[in-house]
Amino acid sequence: MNNLGLKSPVTKQQAYAITQKFVDTINLRNTKALWLEFGISNAVAEEIHESVDEYFEQGTKLSLAPEEHAFDIKEHQRPFIDMYETNDKSLGLECILFANGSPGEAILHIELSASEGHIQLHYQYIGS
Repeated sequence: MNNLGLKSPVTKQQAYAITQKFVDTINLRNTKALWLEFGISNAVAEEIHESVDEYFEQGTKLSLAPEEHAFDIKEHQRPFIDMYETNDKSLGLECILFANGSPGEAILHIELSASEGHIQLHYQYIGS
């Protein structure tokens, strides 16, 4: 069990770090960087950029909630990053994207899996 009480070998800190790196790479608007860092194809990178454009004005700096508050549950509200185990035992994350330091309505949906000590990020979609 990891520090989330799930069977996934990915820790909360690892999940946060790789997800923030992914969001930072999305901010670069660099299709090649998404391919090199995360194996995201050109078509999926374009989909990501289109989704971001639907929710945020051009030039908006995207981020995650600060790590110290990202997983907190506040009075029956969902955390900024909600983690759960998927049917195939990977780690699912629903992350509220922050725009210029404030929570937005867009939610990044990804899955993380680990094998041989390497964590793989699998982009699902950005929705609300």
